[in-house]
Amino acid sequence: MTVVAGDLVLSRGLVDVGLLTNHTDEMLSFWCDEVGLRVERSLEPVPGVTQHKLTMGGAVLKLNCVDAPLPTRARLGGLRMLILAAADVDGPTHLRDPDGNQLCLVPPGFGHVTTLGVQFAVSDEPAFHDFFARILGLPRLAERTYDFAGAALSFAWSPDVVAGGPATGASFGYLTFQVMDVVAAHALVCGRGAVEERPPSDKHTSSDASISFIRDPDGNRIELSQRPDLVVSANA
Repeated sequence: MTVVAGDLVLSRGLVDVGLLTNHTDEMLSFWCDEVGLRVERSLEPVPGVTQHKLTMGGAVLKLNCVDAPLPTRARLGGLRMLILAAADVDGPTHLRDPDGNQLCLVPPGFGHVTTLGVQFAVSDEPAFHDFFARILGLPRLAERTYDFAGAALSFAWSPDVVAGGPATGASFGYLTFQVMDVVAAHALVCGRGAVEERPPSDKHTSSDASISFIRDPDGNRIELSQRPDLVVSANA
């Protein structure tokens, strides 16, 4: 069954989160053994990158393990914190993975997070209100929080954020929206003013997905992905 996130028709709800690292064993140990996620499958989407897909309450954490050295993080990325609902915590529990990425475990329903959330640090709050509300068409949950098919996307201004390209070091690198039709979804959001990074194509990756990339107002990357298996399941 298809779901919607504002004006986007999805093959799966929530959002997937992409993470870049050079520390495969340490990161798998943290996210699997300590946090409790499990590896759904592993693949090589592009040469030199092994991607481990970890199930995350109906979404996926894409642990992209890069063979080449990653540059020293020049600045903090805008995708600042992943928030996961966990039944075994009484209140917000803050953790950092081996690369220093921030994770917060919360009781289900805390801060509008029923399954997962992503917190952005931003340079311009009005620009992000416009991006989430007008360009993506998402409903607002709270003052700075929007609903993306069950995922709570929140943001707050931070003085260390400079609009521009995304951080390229070990960090949360991008979000993925799983859509039914990547060409239609890409045209919709770009027609409303989203910045295009890559047009829709099945040549960006060795997997069978057709993908495109856009950027939010601070330059954070958002992947639009049309996966045939998810489309078939949604149409069943």
